[in-house]
Amino acid sequence: MRHAPLPAACLAAALAGAPAGAAQQAVAVFGSETSLVNVAVTVEDAQGRPIDGLTARDFVLSEDGRRQRIDLCVRMGDSGGAGSTTLDVALLVDTSDSMLETLRRSQDAAVRFLTTLPNAQELIVVLFDQAQRVERFDREHPEALFERLKNVPDGGNTALRDAIVFSLKTLGTSGGRSALVLLTDGIDTVSATPEAALETAVQSTAVTVYPVAYPVVPGGGGPDPRTAIEDLERLARISGGRMFRIPNEQALPGVLDEIVADLRAQYVLGFAPEEAGPPGRLRKIAVKVSGHGKVVVRHRVGFRLQP
Repeated sequence: MRHAPLPAACLAAALAGAPAGAAQQAVAVFGSETSLVNVAVTVEDAQGRPIDGLTARDFVLSEDGRRQRIDLCVRMGDSGGAGSTTLDVALLVDTSDSMLETLRRSQDAAVRFLTTLPNAQELIVVLFDQAQRVERFDREHPEALFERLKNVPDGGNTALRDAIVFSLKTLGTSGGRSALVLLTDGIDTVSATPEAALETAVQSTAVTVYPVAYPVVPGGGGPDPRTAIEDLERLARISGGRMFRIPNEQALPGVLDEIVADLRAQYVLGFAPEEAGPPGRLRKIAVKVSGHGKVVVRHRVGFRLQP
């Protein structure tokens, strides 16, 4: 038996007339107690430009090959009324041996990114090496991030997969959309989290992952850099995000601007999922856009409902 979805027109009207807290509740995501599963979707033309003005009628969404009725269609970058959703963001900063000095030179770009995000509600910064240190980003006192990076001790291995899972759990209390931006060289040396467990964790949340890969420092140990990059690309793909490779920290501001633009361009589609099968199984998602010529559609490849 499926959850009973609200008609799209009724849901839009409810969002438009409801207080902010009720609007956030209406777009809650990925739990067995919620009526809708939300999918962030980016639609671009052949030149990579976002396509504006789409409605639920323009999308065809299927779960495991079966077409679903779209009960919610909102645009991330819009402000006010039914056209907006909140956004919670985790910025993961790799402070291990191979990355610390590079990240200290990148902190201006990180602060600028955190202060320009669309509809941002909760902003956290996770500094990690073999352990994680989480901080709430204070828009009123952004210089505090500089002080934290300045005081991070040198040395440390890298538990990259552990840090991602930790951040997913931290964002898991959110009722709105979430994004995870990862600044790292991709090398993981000491994580206890297996790769398969990390993928399952990503598929069990509504977060979009944006890895930003710095060059690997020669002689740093760890896995083959090519394998590390492939792992980051896979995380981006399964979550509907984008993978970026940069030659140095001077390229970071432009990449972070691209991520902000990508988040602004996202649509969020909500549908009532099928209930057949065990709650933790992977359910595949496909989204198409009709009537707009050749377009590129990017979204998460599937989801897992939690028991």
